Amino acid sequence: MLDGHYPYTHRSAMTNTAANFISFASPKGGVGKSTSCLAIAGALLAAGHKVRIIDFDQTETIWRWYTTSPFAQTIPNLTVEKGPTDDIGPFVSHLYQTATDYVLLDLAGALSEIVLMIAAFANLTITPAKVSEPDIIEANKMAHNLHAVAKRIGKPINHRILLNEVPSSISNDELDLIQQIDESNLQRFKTLIRRRAAYSKSFSRGTLPHMSDTPDKKALAEIDALMDEITAFFAQPIQQKAAA
Repeated sequence: MLDGHYPYTHRSAMTNTAANFISFASPKGGVGKSTSCLAIAGALLAAGHKVRIIDFDQTETIWRWYTTSPFAQTIPNLTVEKGPTDDIGPFVSHLYQTATDYVLLDLAGALSEIVLMIAAFANLTITPAKVSEPDIIEANKMAHNLHAVAKRIGKPINHRILLNEVPSSISNDELDLIQQIDESNLQRFKTLIRRRAAYSKSFSRGTLPHMSDTPDKKALAEIDALMDEITAFFAQPIQQKAAA
């Protein structure tokens, strides 16, 4: 199930330092892209960063969250917009030249050329996945296709799997699947995001885990641990990232 090698032999053609771009991409819907995006956005905002979310998903989950939640629209330093469905190139080029701090790109659950090119444009692409064979197969497929794009355009791709909705008690089969990931060429975050109500409340109540009146300390600890990994990634020189 997990095979193939993903060479990082090309130097980045982009050297933008004004913003960090993180895309959330998977060929499969329902894996937690939008939920992960909002959890990370909340942590960044709580740390004082400016965050711009661009919703490219056809379901418009984050755009709908933002436009229907009075709370969301009062969050300082947060902007949310819908990505264009055509003329992607000029939009991405302008975004690259003008964006600052963090830009989070929530992509459609598909393996289209547009999804791959936007994911390849990002500094870091995150593929959320449950600890299940279908999700990991799709994450593996995303990695293969991203690195084919990387070879074609001459830009290193930095891709990580984020295991989420992990049950409190992990079965032997799930442990075996995680071991398969670790023994493969796939890269994953070491932090496991558990199945918690704090994440679903982002949509049911419009709040974010880091901005809840009744914060879930375990959820915050998970997100903060994940943010430590993301921060460490962005602190690496580009040559080290390319070899990751």
